[in-house]
Amino acid sequence: MVRFPTLEGQKPSMTLECAGECVKLIEAFNERFKDVKSKQVELNIFATLFNVEPPDVPNKLQHAVIQPQSNDELEARYNNLPLFEFYKCSISNEEFPTLRILALKYASVFGTTYCCEQFFSKLTIAKSQLRSRLTNANLEKQLRVATSSVPAHITRLATEKQLQPSH
Repeated sequence: MVRFPTLEGQKPSMTLECAGECVKLIEAFNERFKDVKSKQVELNIFATLFNVEPPDVPNKLQHAVIQPQSNDELEARYNNLPLFEFYKCSISNEEFPTLRILALKYASVFGTTYCCEQFFSKLTIAKSQLRSRLTNANLEKQLRVATSSVPAHITRLATEKQLQPSH
């Protein structure tokens, strides 16, 4: 218990309860991510297309790997573009249908993760020490504005706003 001094000060029954919860958490993670190991080859193809060795790839995907790897122009684009941009702009459904399907499958997984990370970053900024008295209603409004892709028309809003109330 050297690494858990607070837990060491608890009753043994509490320690056992915490250990049981940790075991449940590990089981939940193993269940949730058991699929990742079976998809490791596909993930490697998606993330490192030009570093994958065709013999290490299942037969059904070998042609999908060899074809782009034999294209020097495509490899140059891969090296110069962000991964999602490369797949979006360079891997067409007509020329590389299998690879395109694979890319869409894994890009959608990482895309939603990225959106969640952005949201929580904005939440952390909005709920910082300097703004700790922010109410939940105001926080919700701020996050809605922060995560929206709709541009604000500040000039129009300012002209429509009555700056000084009439008496």
